[in-house]
Amino acid sequence: MSDTERNYISVKTWMLMTFVTAIPIIGQLMILVWAFTGENDSRKNYFRAILAWMVILFTAAVVLVLLGNAPALLKQLPPWMHKGA
Repeated sequence: MSDTERNYISVKTWMLMTFVTAIPIIGQLMILVWAFTGENDSRKNYFRAILAWMVILFTAAVVLVLLGNAPALLKQLPPWMHKGA
């Protein structure tokens, strides 16, 4: 089997995979499965890119939540740690 045949994915298959990834929990599990299993390099790279975006967005969300809660977090510190602020 040539590389072209091995990496070919039909529109029907892409539509099915897109539909499955939209299903909560099952979609996230399938992203992991499709990112690390199978022979199709194109599919694996696509779902690895989705995983990378998920990690980036999750990290950004955590940072934004922590920054939004900074005043409350500072109040919990001992007085000597933020005396000069």
